[in-house]
Amino acid sequence: MAAIRKWCRGFSEVVVVTPRTGSAAVRRAIGGEVRLEVCPDYRDDYLGQQVTKLYADDFTAADLICHVDSDVVFTRPVSPPDLLAGGRPWIVRRAVADLGRHRPWLASTESFLGRPIAYDFIQRPPFTYPRWLYPEVRALSLERHGIPLDRYVMRCPARGFSEFNVLGAHAYTTHRTSFTWYDAHTLEEAPRLCGWYWSRAGIDAGLRRELELIVSELL
Repeated sequence: MAAIRKWCRGFSEVVVVTPRTGSAAVRRAIGGEVRLEVCPDYRDDYLGQQVTKLYADDFTAADLICHVDSDVVFTRPVSPPDLLAGGRPWIVRRAVADLGRHRPWLASTESFLGRPIAYDFIQRPPFTYPRWLYPEVRALSLERHGIPLDRYVMRCPARGFSEFNVLGAHAYTTHRTSFTWYDAHTLEEAPRLCGWYWSRAGIDAGLRRELELIVSELL
């Protein structure tokens, strides 16, 4: 939140979604100017936080929704035009063939969408999508699998779903001209707005100092 307060301007609102357990502590941490939304306590919180993103249009009336995970930190001034290129949300893609063998998200994404996937769409945060895309993806769950999307995701094995790859692949297949696409090997064309860390790795003294500098007045 400190990085958002320092670097982000012009956004309609900031919404933090948290499970019911621990929500009081989250409220104290984020401050009163941020809108807190409480979601259920899912049996698997990794899958649960993906569910909340796939229902993001239920938490805000914004036409464009910019997702920032807990391990993503803004590092420069950012306003809504930075999320667009040519008036369209930009997304960075990398060919699946360039990923090597470690691509655990691929089979689950293809299984959900029912088609081969040629790209990984989780290459550069933040991830921005128009609100009309979310109900389309939820409708796919009912049409292809006969159950609501939240139930589908929560039936997956641990780490067995990839919300941003599902959103990105559906956007690329069905609404390609509504987005601007960058290839990972030409990343200099896409804005670098965030630092991207690994939340499960913890925070050592060096990383803590780096994060403190990002939100300090020294930059």
